[in-house]
Amino acid sequence: MEILRDTVPYDGTVAALGNFDGLHVAHMTIIRNGIKYAEEHGLKSGVLLFDVNTKDLTQGGVELITPIEAKIELLGREKPDFVFMRRFDQEFMQLSPDEFAQYLVNTLHVKAVCCGYDYSFGYKASGDAELLRRLGEKYGFEVLVTDVIKLDGTVVSSTYIRSLIREGDMERAEMFLGRRFCVEGIVVKGLQNGTKMGFPTANVAYDKHMALPKEGVYAGITYVHGKRLKCVINVGKNPTFGARRVTIESHILDFDENIYGEYIRVSFAKRLRGDIKFSGADELVKQIQKDTEIVRNMVL
Repeated sequence: MEILRDTVPYDGTVAALGNFDGLHVAHMTIIRNGIKYAEEHGLKSGVLLFDVNTKDLTQGGVELITPIEAKIELLGREKPDFVFMRRFDQEFMQLSPDEFAQYLVNTLHVKAVCCGYDYSFGYKASGDAELLRRLGEKYGFEVLVTDVIKLDGTVVSSTYIRSLIREGDMERAEMFLGRRFCVEGIVVKGLQNGTKMGFPTANVAYDKHMALPKEGVYAGITYVHGKRLKCVINVGKNPTFGARRVTIESHILDFDENIYGEYIRVSFAKRLRGDIKFSGADELVKQIQKDTEIVRNMVL
């Protein structure tokens, strides 16, 4: 899979179009439909991916579900021929629907595009899937529209997934994402309270725009140095010690390596309990011991 930024060096492509802010089940269906169509028609498959969440610029304050680095990795598993990275700037935002269609033809060399039923494009999101069909007829490309996708009677959407993450319902979020929700970043030094109590934690310097799970304690997996390791994750402000900033800290079971400065990924499997203010460190240690044993005996 090539990462392209300036031009697409292919005569004919199929481009998946969308905000793709979560790369959830519905997004991946659109992308897979494009890859399949390209294979069947002797074309190159690709994804048009923006460097920011378009809704964050147009609506403001939209929380990240999947950082750009994780998107690239996930797309690589699907094996499209290319991902075209485009800066979503003021100039691009002001393209009319017709100009956007011309951009697809002239820059991405599309012979077909695929999108969701609710796709919008062009200045002030004035274009929809039906207009895209008409523009495809005008400029000579097919438009494949993926219909609404529901799971358990609920429409798959990034908005709904964000609500599940905020509620701490990581199992249902996993179902709609098609994978576990993850937070990733560099390991930085925190207050060192876990180390002092015998339960060192990896404090993740996550993107400030990330959607965060409801404060509490979770079972999960930390990926570090190519290893997949069980962990107890705390999301919160450490009320026992009066901290103020929400941190994400992973206590990795049976692991004692120094990983400060390392880039890790923490995936959330299940919420175990809420964030509790204990009377002191001794009571907290007992609870952490219980949490650790629960996770140790879980299949994750």
